[in-house]
Amino acid sequence: MTARDGTEAREVTAGAALWGLLILAAALRLSIGTSGPGWPSGEGGAAVLALRADRLAVAVIVGAALAVAGVALQALLRNALAEPFILGLSTGAAAGMVGQRLIASALGFALGVGYGGAAVGAGVSMAVVYLVSRRRGVLDPLGLLLTGVVLSTINGALIMLAIHFRPDLLRVEMSQWMMGFLGDDAGGIGSWLLSLFGGQTEGMPVPWRLLVIALVTLIGLAWLSMRARAMDVATLSPGEAEALGVDLRRLRGLLFAVASGLAASAVVLAGPIAFVGLVCPHVARLMFGARHRALLWASALLGSTLVVFADTAGAWLAWRLGVGIVPLGVFTALVGGVAFLWMLRPHLGRGLES
Repeated sequence: MTARDGTEAREVTAGAALWGLLILAAALRLSIGTSGPGWPSGEGGAAVLALRADRLAVAVIVGAALAVAGVALQALLRNALAEPFILGLSTGAAAGMVGQRLIASALGFALGVGYGGAAVGAGVSMAVVYLVSRRRGVLDPLGLLLTGVVLSTINGALIMLAIHFRPDLLRVEMSQWMMGFLGDDAGGIGSWLLSLFGGQTEGMPVPWRLLVIALVTLIGLAWLSMRARAMDVATLSPGEAEALGVDLRRLRGLLFAVASGLAASAVVLAGPIAFVGLVCPHVARLMFGARHRALLWASALLGSTLVVFADTAGAWLAWRLGVGIVPLGVFTALVGGVAFLWMLRPHLGRGLES
């Protein structure tokens, strides 16, 4: 057996373990809700199961989109600490979504759920971070992080200001959505899937919004997978990458667009959620190494699993404490915040060295 065969065997085993973990997380989410643990049954059981399946499907999409966006940003910026929330993409998408609602109200007609505004907000935020962090054509890693943190704060302040002046339009639950929250009206995809498997789709509305965002996430993941070798080469110096035939300018532009679109998709469904795009690619690298083809799919599976577990924990706490379901962004921030500090620690104190 060659070293390559051994590596492939380990990847297959680790991939199977990730799929098993996601299936376990899904089973737990379907059997745990705000009404307590146990598979829904009896009168109203089907409706409860449909609601849980709805939230499960959205959590899978959101987790995959954020984790894959994290991989794309880290390849784009050659920085393992890059992720949508830290760099301001998530809060930028949220600000764009709020802005679209305000414009629609001022014009007097609907402009949709806010996906266009979210995509524009994420793109503008990414452009600001990318341009401000450049020094003589080179990205400054510390400047990148500082710019992202400042921009996230500014975006959050703009959203809170909009809520303050237009509470009639931007409802009180917007503050809960800002913490990362899957609402009970998460899109109807769970009910639709259950009816689809049961062969009873007559009269059941098709959740186009959820299906479109799921398709955007899948297309983004598939495109990045096809460009995995170029992303591997992009981790080298610019001269080496171009010598190997990779057009870095074009690749980075496409990574920029894909990461912004994925971050915007996640925000539309669940608000800005922190650190999924940081923790999952890092764990995937520990399991699969730095090759992007395996890294992308492993990160997507880990992202989905993490968000599903976070939503399950929120539902369980709601049952145990008798409160509303806890926003999943609280759990990802706790887990991701600790991981971020651990990953940042080797970079601290370098300014004191002479």
